[in-house]
Amino acid sequence: MFKAIFRVVSLAVLAVSTQAAALSSASGSNNRICPAPYPSSTPAYPPYPSSSYYPTSTAYPNSGRSLVSRQSSGSNDTLTFNGADWIWRDELGSDGEAVPGVRGFRKIFNPPSGKIPSKLEIAFAVDDIATLFVNGEEIGTTYHWFGASSYCVPLSPGSNTIAFNATNSDTFPRSHVALLVTGIVTYTDGTTSRIVSDLSWRVSASLPSGWEQPGFDDSSWEAVISEGTYPTQDPDNYGTVSIAGVDPLSYAQAHWIWTSENPVTLGARALRRTLDLPPGNTNASGQVLIVADDEYSLYVNGHFVGTGTAFPTVQRFNISSIQGPNVVIAVYAVNTMPTQAGVLAAIQITSFDPYSCVANCTSEIFVPTDGFWKVSTNVTSGFEQPGFDDSAWAFATEDGTGASRAPTAPGNGLSPAGTPLPGAPAGN
Repeated sequence: MFKAIFRVVSLAVLAVSTQAAALSSASGSNNRICPAPYPSSTPAYPPYPSSSYYPTSTAYPNSGRSLVSRQSSGSNDTLTFNGADWIWRDELGSDGEAVPGVRGFRKIFNPPSGKIPSKLEIAFAVDDIATLFVNGEEIGTTYHWFGASSYCVPLSPGSNTIAFNATNSDTFPRSHVALLVTGIVTYTDGTTSRIVSDLSWRVSASLPSGWEQPGFDDSSWEAVISEGTYPTQDPDNYGTVSIAGVDPLSYAQAHWIWTSENPVTLGARALRRTLDLPPGNTNASGQVLIVADDEYSLYVNGHFVGTGTAFPTVQRFNISSIQGPNVVIAVYAVNTMPTQAGVLAAIQITSFDPYSCVANCTSEIFVPTDGFWKVSTNVTSGFEQPGFDDSAWAFATEDGTGASRAPTAPGNGLSPAGTPLPGAPAGN
């Protein structure tokens, strides 16, 4: 996963040439079309200093990103869910509850006359799970409603199709289900249009082949219904939905997680979470807020990041030189007291495509600790490495949100990395 980082500045300058588009296509992003003129003729970011992995205070610019038509200069546009509707299909089961299953959502965006779309910055929250597609290409998945990842996607010059595969799981309480979307389209002249989830979107209970593609005929699909407009009409006490890259990173809605053991026993446990970066994004950095009841060592893509032994104080780490396209977050956690045990973390991964011909186009993935992490009572050698197979591991058990154990907030500075706990992996 940690390949050598390209250091030749001329590779970044290719972002203003047609060769950059060819390189993007060769890397698998063949649905991306960069319109001309390009927004910038200079590299958006400097190359990372090395392929090593180390805690650092280095920060790369964040992106902000929803369909309400509006023109602006593009200089002060920031993603916000204000004015977006919580949308879904008009349906209830015989028990009066939301119907479990997968639903498809589509929105076709046609630019105003004379405008050439350059990029889409988009964020979404969902109850329960949703995957975003833009022009048929899978971009990213969100698993919760309390915090939204934000994505930056290069657009085609003309019409563009936004689609979601959203799931209402029958493993969670089914009283409500909804999708919330906000986005900003930036044109090559620097002006913008805003997009939000509203009654113009279409929905279907079936997903035929090619449903997410631009040429698909959705004329027979139903119009969505609104379950309320954010933030004044809240369908299920969802509360404030933060947006990664716009709002400060917070562990307030992350969950304490551990194995399902009851009663909790002493000793070490292994935890893992794997995520895919958006298509073409191979360079990344990260911010981490983490605490364990009682101790932990943290790893990203097999590299040691830091250790914490001061429960309930939260530690803060910044990480650079993460090499995609996948990111594996692993925790070696130790319970030293025969009471509660758990890990609480909020992580934000910032990534970009080094070959993109669209400047200032970063994606921000929000990764809280939740029931989608994998856990094991057996700490197997190499569990922190990207190639490790955790398919047989159980999903984590949630035990309250961040404030439930009154963690102490970290200071403004970064925490010292320290050394791995006794028995923990040394890291790369």
